[in-house]
Amino acid sequence: MKHGGELVAEALAAAGVRTLFTLVGGHTTPIVDACAAAGVRLVDVRHEEAAAHMAHAWARATGEPGVALVTAGPGVTNTLTGIANAWYGGAPVLLLAGAAPVPQFDRGALHEIDQLSLLRPITKWAARVHDVRRLPEYVTRGLATAAAGRPGPVFLELPSDVVREEVEGPLGWPAPPARLRSLADPGAVAAAAALLDGAQRPLVVAGSGVFWSRGWDELLALVERLDAPVVTSHAARGVVPWSHRCHVPAARSRAFREADVVLVVGSRFNFMLSYGAPPRWNPAAQVIQVDVDHAAIGANRKVDVGLLGDAGAVLGQLREAVAAGSRPAWLAGLHEADAANRRRLQAEAGSDATPIHPLRLCAELAAVLEPDAYVTADGGDILSFARQALPSTGPGGWLDAGPFGCLGHGIASAAAAKLAFPERQCVALLGDGAFGLGAMELDTAARHGLELLVVVSCNGAWAIETTSQLMEFGRDFATRLERRPYHELARALGCDGIEVERPEELAEALRTKPHGRPLLVNVQTDPGARSPDAVRGLGRVPRDQAVEF
Repeated sequence: MKHGGELVAEALAAAGVRTLFTLVGGHTTPIVDACAAAGVRLVDVRHEEAAAHMAHAWARATGEPGVALVTAGPGVTNTLTGIANAWYGGAPVLLLAGAAPVPQFDRGALHEIDQLSLLRPITKWAARVHDVRRLPEYVTRGLATAAAGRPGPVFLELPSDVVREEVEGPLGWPAPPARLRSLADPGAVAAAAALLDGAQRPLVVAGSGVFWSRGWDELLALVERLDAPVVTSHAARGVVPWSHRCHVPAARSRAFREADVVLVVGSRFNFMLSYGAPPRWNPAAQVIQVDVDHAAIGANRKVDVGLLGDAGAVLGQLREAVAAGSRPAWLAGLHEADAANRRRLQAEAGSDATPIHPLRLCAELAAVLEPDAYVTADGGDILSFARQALPSTGPGGWLDAGPFGCLGHGIASAAAAKLAFPERQCVALLGDGAFGLGAMELDTAARHGLELLVVVSCNGAWAIETTSQLMEFGRDFATRLERRPYHELARALGCDGIEVERPEELAEALRTKPHGRPLLVNVQTDPGARSPDAVRGLGRVPRDQAVEF
């Protein structure tokens, strides 16, 4: 005889799930117990939102679905921000949650709430399992659904009587299907190739779809054949080596303004791409869009050729269809713009002022990053500065919140990356505001012995809001924090902590290696430093004067 919790654990293990992020509760105890017995590692967090963020970051770091397990009611509602973030970021996450026993439905049971209605708008599939024998089927299908097509979260509600019910075996269920890589229509590929071959100033924009399809080799083969510049969305940072000859991250604004043909692969025309609209985009540009989701093609702007299919597979088709090109003047001009924008950063990045300029902090951190490091950036201003000053370190190596823009994920995300790859350097760079939303996950990292480097930019403010309010209203309100000894809080939670007040102290502090537990470096930074995102948010800085990565 096996109970439902054992069936869930066995299905997870059979699908290759190695780690389960959870905060225990009575509704789900049989699953937790069975996962421990089945060899699935349990990572217990201090808040359910962190479990969702960890599952998301695990998916980003590994390319595998991340799995979280929470109890019913408040356990589920606490995950909503993290699941919404995974939904907007297109990350494969499976959220398992408890529920009241079926005979107690609609009777006011403990933690009872309509969980399916809460999760359906922000998941690819949300379902309840009524039959213990079908638990393996639902878990297997949930993992496959999360990873298929455009990835995204899946929610399964598991009533507590179902997971405790015993059933005689053996039970069999199908293995998870292999992920399919769909090809685009050959006629559309030929039309796209003709546009690219005829372009004088082609531009390739790589989005997260390239990452999820593992299509970076095909991407590089295409841009090298075209001799075309390439930029990436934030979610795809690292799919192009930072120093690649076609990579022009600091010249993206000029590239958008001047490109005559733009190939957008696996990225949506949302606010992060200015909706594909003028004045940022050349109004005369012809646009080719590749996406695995039909609904994304042509959303927010007209496209000249739409290619429905897996990003990596379609990039391979295009590589075979286009002719070899040579556009040295176009690339050289963008490289000049890229270099000029980088020079504009150097004065502030080398500043010896106190409090420390955030760009100086980022420059010093960049100097200690290892080539395969994982970096999580969490905050407003500090994220804006970090995008400029920190290089990408490989596919999946950059973990920010993505298009949903939520704060508080940083420590949880770095912890998940470290659990996935304990041999790699994992760094969390946070603003002090964002740190306050997830600070207790330092305890999680310490209890699991994770050697994280956590860097807090402590400027005593919600600085991106302070800047915006001062520019718009001439005063600020509800944006001021106090400079707190966060390094001492870290020590109280079982971590090591260092405070840095002067720029000459940064290098030594950041080179300190965590040993057996996290290290938090609390850096006193300048609240008056204005990030590009703060001033650009109100349109006060013209696009051609803004440095954008």
